Amino acid sequence: MKVSPPWRLPTMQPDHSDAPCTEDDVRELVHRFYAHVREDATLGPIFEARVTDWDTHLSSLCDFWSALLLGTRRFQGAPIPAHARIPDLSWPLFQRWLALFHEVTATLDRPALQAQADAMAQRIAAKLWQVWQDRNVLPSLPDTLPDGLKAYRDSPVFTPDNLPPALQAAHSTKAGTWGVLTVHTGILRYTLDDPPHTAVVLSAGQRIVIQPQQRHHVAFELPGSFQITFYREAEPAAE
Repeated sequence: MKVSPPWRLPTMQPDHSDAPCTEDDVRELVHRFYAHVREDATLGPIFEARVTDWDTHLSSLCDFWSALLLGTRRFQGAPIPAHARIPDLSWPLFQRWLALFHEVTATLDRPALQAQADAMAQRIAAKLWQVWQDRNVLPSLPDTLPDGLKAYRDSPVFTPDNLPPALQAAHSTKAGTWGVLTVHTGILRYTLDDPPHTAVVLSAGQRIVIQPQQRHHVAFELPGSFQITFYREAEPAAE
């Protein structure tokens, strides 16, 4: 799957409507968060194996978050390709990183900064996961339909706000009905509820084929949107 552009970071205009974010706020956030990361049993060893100079790394991270939250231009690194080269990444690691990040921003007592930084962290995680998937061969489910099928209906565009409970529980299409689920934004988990009980974590631009009568369910890992196009066998042409 192609991602375009592969190295560009997500951007967001800083929101200074409540308790403006300052350089001191950014520094406190970065230092407090990565102190937790280094102590974390899951993430700590991954960072310690790759960061040899924490003072320099923290300074670069402060520049990185200053660029995202304040629009400064000091940061000169390339974090996306650096993360994409790590061979043992998995979505649960991104989930743990986000959980720690949200825990730290909640302790800052700065609602505007918390909302802004949390939203940006989710977009960064989604982008890093998308690029990492593009560079690595992962277990996957079919994303190509058999020949002879014709699209006949599109579902609504589903988001966390309107996702029906029925799609979050095990369900299936009717006999002869296929579907193509396409993720537009965010991160979505698609799980087969019948053997082999495969689960895949999909990012923006990815799609998966839903086979007839194959029980499955979906869940948002990060807020976003997806849509399903339904297919069935094309009717023979009239002679």
